[in-house]
Amino acid sequence: MKKMLFLLALIGCNQPGNGWPDPVPGLPFEVATAEDSARTNSPFMRIHPMGHYPEMIHDNIEQQPMLKIEEWLSSPTSLADFGRILKPGQEMEMVAFGGGLTAGVMNGGITRESQQTNYTNLLAHQMGIKNFEMPLFDNEHYNGTGYYVYRNTESGYPQWDRVVNNTIPTLPGDPPTMPEYLGKISNYAMPDGRAEWLIHGDACENCELNKTMIPWFKRYIPRYSSQAFQKIREDVPYNFAILDEFFDRWMTGIRLTGQIGMYDIAFNGSIQLSGKITDYALNGVLNKGQKGVIFTVPRYQDLPYMNWYSSQELANRGWGIYISFNRNGNADQLLDVSRPSSMIPSAKLHHLFENFSRGGEFRVNFQDVEVIDEGETFSSDPRPYNGKIREYAAEKDLAVIDLFDLYQRIHQGGYKTDDGIEVDGTAYGNFFSSDGIYPTPFGQAIITNEVIKAINKHYGAKIPLIDIAEFVRKTEFQK
Repeated sequence: MKKMLFLLALIGCNQPGNGWPDPVPGLPFEVATAEDSARTNSPFMRIHPMGHYPEMIHDNIEQQPMLKIEEWLSSPTSLADFGRILKPGQEMEMVAFGGGLTAGVMNGGITRESQQTNYTNLLAHQMGIKNFEMPLFDNEHYNGTGYYVYRNTESGYPQWDRVVNNTIPTLPGDPPTMPEYLGKISNYAMPDGRAEWLIHGDACENCELNKTMIPWFKRYIPRYSSQAFQKIREDVPYNFAILDEFFDRWMTGIRLTGQIGMYDIAFNGSIQLSGKITDYALNGVLNKGQKGVIFTVPRYQDLPYMNWYSSQELANRGWGIYISFNRNGNADQLLDVSRPSSMIPSAKLHHLFENFSRGGEFRVNFQDVEVIDEGETFSSDPRPYNGKIREYAAEKDLAVIDLFDLYQRIHQGGYKTDDGIEVDGTAYGNFFSSDGIYPTPFGQAIITNEVIKAINKHYGAKIPLIDIAEFVRKTEFQK
């Protein structure tokens, strides 16, 4: 009986509670000052997932465009055969809707160069389409929203400098907004965006980034949702649509872990209610029977963003690891690092990893939103959702671009392009840019070829692939 009482007391003493201390040893955590925030603050900071941590952004720097992309875009291509996409006498008119991948987010920002190297622009070049127009930043404001470059990565953990010269001016307001783009637009994507933003873009009370960027497409935002895409079809009578509708939704949900496993548009949308995709916006885009492509959702575990700080890395070093995280305000859950789990990147997490790179016992309590535990990992598996995307594609006669499979193969290593270039999907490799989520120009070219393969297979088309080695050579891409 005494042994039993002793065991119960021992168990009780080892239960995590609100009093768990922050880990020691370690340098004091440096909280961003007002000066830090003033140096790094802009309405576009949130494009980069770490942009709202001024502690992680060190210097403002200037950079010029690096690539000779306009020379590559001006080179001739073989004549494309569009198979059964077009009816006799039709001319190809392509549009694109989606999020950061399709908008040209790269290195946590959008620039003229990243727009020109976006997969939709490269695809239009390979198709020989002369009327596809990206809403390009002008030559004077070639750095667009500004962007981020890695610095001081010797420790293995990322930090950034921010490029601030020749950026787009914003209009005063709360939040500031972008000036309206007045040229023809074929690509309507934006960070955290989707086709739905062109219907209800002004209805999101808490989405400051969307409020900042929606005015860029102002004349296409309908007053009433029943007018959705009417203006676009009047100006751009498209017969082929690119739909990148779900990836940014998914990543938004990952960063708000309290939503994982619950009904939320990021993870379930209309599927939980109806068992299939019934999005009003997607159906609106395709209401005339237009052909097109749609993307599956990759695993967040295959992105460098979720691998900058790995609990498995700590476990492999043989440290004592005690990570608790709050449930309902109590530190009553221990993270089993031997099971699938992740920690959301943050300035706090960076501080912990850098200070514990010397060894010692890792003991910390996180908030629930800072941890993706085993159950949330299971609930955020996109494969069931991807099955519904495939069903929707079959119903609408769309080609499917399998980003899930592509990103997983790249993450596993050993993946090569068709012409033999090795693809490095690690944080500082050649596929992903410095935001750890969106591709480099090289990565965009690889995705372009995946789109072309899917179109050729599904529609019996004959669109030439990009010669990746030639693309790298002619644009002088280096990573």
